[in-house]
Amino acid sequence: MPRKQQVGSAEGIARQLAEEMGNFDSSISGLTRLVSQFSAIEFEVPELPDADGYLFQYGKANWFPEPTFALGIVRQLEVVDATGEHEHYVQVQFEFRYPLDDALESVGSHSEWWFPGGEVSFDRWLDSVDRASISNLLETKRPHDFAIWQELV
Repeated sequence: MPRKQQVGSAEGIARQLAEEMGNFDSSISGLTRLVSQFSAIEFEVPELPDADGYLFQYGKANWFPEPTFALGIVRQLEVVDATGEHEHYVQVQFEFRYPLDDALESVGSHSEWWFPGGEVSFDRWLDSVDRASISNLLETKRPHDFAIWQELV
C-alpha cells in the first residue's frame, strides 16, 4: 500500500503532475483529467468525511489588475494538531484565468462542493464538472494564465 503524502507537499505534487502531462490541455476536460490524477494521491488527513474535498468554482475575479474571469477546482485538505484537533485547511488551487468579456461577465458565478460519502461518486461529480454548461462558452476562448498554488485557510 503506498504511503500517504504529507499535506504540505500537495502543491509540489500537483505541479509535478501538470508537468508530467506535458502539453497541458487548456480546457475544462484537461483540468478535470489533471484533478482526477491528483485525486489518486492520498494525503495524511483525518478519517472524516469532510477532511478531503473538492470545490468547483468560476466567476469574475476582481483582485487582478485586468478584468478577469477565473475557473478552477480546489482540493481542500484538513490539517489537525497532535491531539487531533482542527488546525486549518490547505487548499490546492487549479485555476484558469480568462480576459473578462461581456459573455463571461453575463455568466455570473458558481461554486459547488464535493465530499466523500455523498450520493454522487467523485468520478460522476468530476464528469458533471467536465460537462458543465460553462464549458461550451469557454471552448471558443483561450485562458491567458493557468495557475497552481496552495494556501492555508
